[in-house]
Amino acid sequence: MKRLLLPMLLCFALASCKWDNEQDLYPEETGNGTNCDGSTTITYSASIQPIISARCLSCHSASAASNLGGGVKLDTYQNVKVRADNGSLLGTIKHKSGYPQMPQSGSKLSSCQISLIEKWISEGTLNN
Repeated sequence: MKRLLLPMLLCFALASCKWDNEQDLYPEETGNGTNCDGSTTITYSASIQPIISARCLSCHSASAASNLGGGVKLDTYQNVKVRADNGSLLGTIKHKSGYPQMPQSGSKLSSCQISLIEKWISEGTLNN
């Protein structure tokens, strides 16, 4: 009986995670609660700035940019807009050839986060 207990527990543990998905487990990593299907209006303050704060500012804040961020600051709307308008923001987060892959010290942004930033840029990088 003891020989069966461990395999049964292992099977139960593995099966319990079968239906977990990234959006349910880590909503802040997928889109900060913003709908990625395009049905939600993308705003800088509610959609983009939280992604930048969570994933970029550890290296690209005003105080860290010179040491860790290669001088690139993403701490204000204007600084983010400059990078969005010149294509470097999307190039780096999409890991395009010719751009440094960002974030360097972490995993790539989720497809939802990239999609939100892409949509915000295509809608004119508004400060809303």
